[in-house]
Amino acid sequence: MKRTKYGLETQTKKAIALLLTLAVTAGVAGCGKKEGKAEETVSYTLNLGASGDAALAMPLYQLAEEKGYFAEKGLRIETTKLENAGAVMYDALSVGKIDAAYAQAVPPISYGAQGFDVTLIGGVLSGGMVAVTRPELYDELADIQNWVGHSIGVIQMSTSELTTRSALENDYGFDSNDVDYVMIEDYPSISIGVAKGNVDLGFISSNYVESALDQGLVVLTTLYDVKKDYVCCRQSAYTKNLEENREAYVIYLEGQIKAYKDINTDPETTIQSLSKATGESEQYIYDYIYDSETSAHRTYNPDPNYNGVQDLYDKMLALDYLESDLTLDQFYDLSVYADALKNVIAENPEDSFYTKMKDYFLEHNDTYPEFDTIYGDTFWEE
Repeated sequence: MKRTKYGLETQTKKAIALLLTLAVTAGVAGCGKKEGKAEETVSYTLNLGASGDAALAMPLYQLAEEKGYFAEKGLRIETTKLENAGAVMYDALSVGKIDAAYAQAVPPISYGAQGFDVTLIGGVLSGGMVAVTRPELYDELADIQNWVGHSIGVIQMSTSELTTRSALENDYGFDSNDVDYVMIEDYPSISIGVAKGNVDLGFISSNYVESALDQGLVVLTTLYDVKKDYVCCRQSAYTKNLEENREAYVIYLEGQIKAYKDINTDPETTIQSLSKATGESEQYIYDYIYDSETSAHRTYNPDPNYNGVQDLYDKMLALDYLESDLTLDQFYDLSVYADALKNVIAENPEDSFYTKMKDYFLEHNDTYPEFDTIYGDTFWEE
C-alpha cells in the first residue's frame, strides 16, 4: 500500500504562479455547528476533508477517534471525500465546504498568505523522507558539507526542497548557489534521475526506497538527519467556522494530543487500535510508525511548530514561489493548540509527558509575535 505522493497544482495571484504540492490528507466533515437536543451526546460536529488513498492516512486523528477521545468531549467527526489534497481540498476549505483539512505545509501557507479563509492551527507529521544516491558517491556525500557543487533532485515546492534549502543555508553555512536543485515531477522519476547520473542525490518518500534500492541506489541519509523536527504536514481550519465554533477545534486537538501520548508511550495498544481502525496489519502499522529505518523517522506531533513554518514561509517568499504582504501570524492561530494542551495538562497535572509537550511548544513556537507575553507562566496557571 502506498501513500499518495506529492504532486503539483497551480494557483495564481497577481500573475504569480504558485505550485501547490499535494499530500495525503484525512479530516473532519460537518459544519462545525452546535447540535440541538435531538442528539444529546453530540455537542459539536466537524467535517474533515479526506483524500485518503492510504488507509493509514492520519494516525493522530484515527487513533483519537478509535479510542473515543472526541466522543467523550461531545465532538463528532465526519469526513468528506475529495479528489486530492491540493487545490481541490483547499478550495473546499476556503469556502466552508469542509471545516478542517491537513496536507503538506505548502497548500495551507499559500492559501492563507493570499488572504483566503484558511487558518493553520497545528501540526501533523514530520519525517518520512529519504535521500538516495549512487554507491560510488556515498562516501563523499555522507558528509553534508561535501554536497557543495553537487545536484539534488527534488519535487518543486515540496517539503524536501524548502527544508533542504533552508537547512543548508541557515544551519550548514551554504550559499544559495552552492547546490544545484533539479526539479523532478515525482519520486520514481527522482530515483531514475539519480540512477542515470542526471542528479547526484535525490529526496524520495520512504515508501519508494525499496524501488530505489532495486535500481542499485543506496540510502544516503534522511531529511530528519539534515533537519531535526522539520515541518511537513500541517492542520488547517476554515477561518469563519473557527471564529464561530472555536471550542470544537480545541477539542479536536485535545484528542490528538492524547493520541500523541499513546503513540509514544503505548505502542502495543496503539498498533492494535490503528490496525482495527484502518484494516492494515499490525506489522504494517509497526513498520510505518515505529521502525526508524522503514519510517525514516516519521513522527506525528500536533504541535504547531510555528518557528519551522516561518522558515518555510520565508523561503517561499525569497524564491518568489509566493507573493504576499501578510505575516505568518495573520493566518496561523497558535491559541487553539495552546488552549487544547493547557486543558489536557489541567486534567492530568502530574503527567510528565504533557509537561514535556508544553516545553516543546515553548521552544518551537517562540518566534510568534509577543510569544513570551502571551504564553508565559500566567497563561498556564490560569
